[in-house]
Amino acid sequence: MVKSGITRRIDELGRIVIPKEIRRNLRIHNSDEIDISLDGNSIILNKHEINDNDKLIDNYIYTIGKYLDKNVLFTSKDKIISYYLVDKKRIEEKSLNSDIMYIIENRMTIKSRDVNNKLFNNNHYIISPIIINGDIYGSIIIYSENEILIKDETIIEFSKIFLENYLE
Repeated sequence: MVKSGITRRIDELGRIVIPKEIRRNLRIHNSDEIDISLDGNSIILNKHEINDNDKLIDNYIYTIGKYLDKNVLFTSKDKIISYYLVDKKRIEEKSLNSDIMYIIENRMTIKSRDVNNKLFNNNHYIISPIIINGDIYGSIIIYSENEILIKDETIIEFSKIFLENYLE
């Protein structure tokens, strides 16, 4: 375990402030959930992450991508959790870029035809945030060289609602 050399006092309500430098390094943002556990006499704090091994979500994302014949990403606020790529390649870098994180954090549904910003190498795309109990959880994204159809938009909206209910 790495010690930071930083100490904090617990206030009268039992709260403690996690230093800004640590929050920045771990990409912990306001309203993020923290897992708290005990290990002997130590309190362990971990940034709560969506289970990367959730087979239902993996199968769901695979099915949507296969049906739409488009690339599909399911993300937390800052990284890719599950994906389907039409060309069957693997995604090595799972961190999201700051533009996509900004869109998710600001609860925006973005369609490439509505903006000039080309986030996916001039592909067509939709980014739809997933909101659970009023908090941003992540997003579902589709992108493709082919145009995004109304059918695709409907399925992504349905998927967003399904994932919000499943993860709640």
